Amino acid sequence: MSNARSLLIVGASGAAATRIAERAALTPGLAPIGLSRRVPEGAGDWIAADLQDAAGLARALAARPEITHLVYASRAPHGESGVEDVAANLAMLRNLLDAAEAGLPRFRHLHLVHGGKWYGVHIGPFRTPAREDDPRHMPPNFYYDQQDLVAARQQGKDWSWNASRPSFVLDVAPGRARNLVSTLGAYAAICRALGLPLDFPGKPGTWTALHEVTDAALLAEGVLWMIGEPRCANRAFNLVNGDCFRWCGLWPFLAERFGLPCGAVRPMRLAHWMADKGPVWEGIRARHGLALPIEAVASWAFADFVLGMDYDVLHSMTAARLAGFTGHVDSWAMFERQIAAYRAERVLPPA
Repeated sequence: MSNARSLLIVGASGAAATRIAERAALTPGLAPIGLSRRVPEGAGDWIAADLQDAAGLARALAARPEITHLVYASRAPHGESGVEDVAANLAMLRNLLDAAEAGLPRFRHLHLVHGGKWYGVHIGPFRTPAREDDPRHMPPNFYYDQQDLVAARQQGKDWSWNASRPSFVLDVAPGRARNLVSTLGAYAAICRALGLPLDFPGKPGTWTALHEVTDAALLAEGVLWMIGEPRCANRAFNLVNGDCFRWCGLWPFLAERFGLPCGAVRPMRLAHWMADKGPVWEGIRARHGLALPIEAVASWAFADFVLGMDYDVLHSMTAARLAGFTGHVDSWAMFERQIAAYRAERVLPPA
């Protein structure tokens, strides 16, 4: 029993955390527990608590003294402007850390799921491939405040921390619209219904820049590796698929998978141009028996954010490789696999 680890996944209903919980459940000696404001239907071991309610959170954690490890994958609500609420995100994490130190006698580790915004990917071009020790950009950036808080609190304590920095996390998550594959799939389906080729709606510079993504399953693998690897204590690591692509190479491949001719680079804000396409999608739903309305399939603002990055977006995996992480994903195969999965879930129409 002394070697057993009970892993609390905070924000467990989110995109990244779902795969972490699934992988943790299959890991011998690791028992996952979810935490969110509401308990999802069909959830397993779960704690209902609000990170903004310090007293309630403290009571909830004190009732589960067996918890040894925390994965923090939560964030305050935000739009696609790039800048997120520093005060709210810091307060939520501080409440969790206060509750853990006060009410969890076996608390040994905290993992933060952060991301590429650490390097200013949302601001503009940055040095690539980004390395974990690169200089910070001009604040605000709640990742900085969170890591500084945790690093300061850890000094002299018998618990450790680490942080993962994935790129854009892609996953098969029906009902979660902020996902690049389902959004591009919906755009392609609407193009097909209107008899149009698959034009690339991003910037011309984005078409030729080098980009990368992170498969949610790979992120889960990396997070659990970091938790169990002593060399990762009190450090941050990039976690990306390990390859890269240019949209000018990938787009024709995607067009073929969607059953469309590849179109031209035609910059347009999808949030504007797709705003009146709800009826087109409803016609597609009716013809193919699809499960979800467009609002649950596509986030046009998110796609505009990603396809508006007309500069290289690359993260170095050297630090993780030197520490022993060998996980990698073929991004082209991942796109193909996720498109097929969304079709099987009746979220996207067949080719």
